[in-house]
Amino acid sequence: MSLALRNLQRAVPLRRALLRQRLQAVTATHGLCHLLGFTHSTEAEWQKMYQKEKQVLQELNKHMGTRLQPLSRGLF
Repeated sequence: MSLALRNLQRAVPLRRALLRQRLQAVTATHGLCHLLGFTHSTEAEWQKMYQKEKQVLQELNKHMGTRLQPLSRGLF
């Protein structure tokens, strides 16, 4: 992930801080779901985790004025 972040930062240097903030919000939400016991090993488990990620990110979007999407989007 850090390699991908570095490549994205080089491509968009003026928006580096904003990009980092958004990626951190998405990855932190995904990680928090794992810490709460959510997984995405099966489609049923993924569906539950995806819904929780989506719920949390929708709240963040309201406060941040963004359109963040769950990291597990499109996994199954």
